[in-house]
Amino acid sequence: MIAIVDDDTWIANGISSWIKMLGVSADVHFSAEDLLARLHAQGESDICPYTAVVLDVNLPGMNGLELGKELRNRYPDLNIIMVTALRHEELEALGKMPTNAHLFRKPYDLDDLERVLFNTQHA
Repeated sequence: MIAIVDDDTWIANGISSWIKMLGVSADVHFSAEDLLARLHAQGESDICPYTAVVLDVNLPGMNGLELGKELRNRYPDLNIIMVTALRHEELEALGKMPTNAHLFRKPYDLDDLERVLFNTQHA
C-alpha cells in the first residue's frame, strides 16, 4: 500500500486513483498529522504498513520535509517520494530533504513516478 499526503484534495485523490489503476492500494491523507495519527493508531511497530509514501512538501502544520524525516527515522527502508512546486530557494528555506528520498518537481511525469513506485512494489 502507498500513502499519499497532500492538502490539495484534487491532487491527492487524482494520484490515488492513478496508483489504483496500476493495481496498487493507496491510502490518502490531507496532512502530516493525519498520517502520523493513522500510524500511531496501529501501535508502536517497526513495520510500516506502506511500501512507499508520496509527500507534498508544502503542507500546512508539519511540512512534508519534517514528515519525511520522521518517517525515515521510524522506517529506514521506506521509499519516500517528495513532490513540490517550490523553487530551489524556497525548498532549501524549509529544510533538508530526508535521506535517500526521491524528489519530483511539479509538474512531474507520471511515467517517472510509476518507475519509482514499480521498483518499490517489486523490490
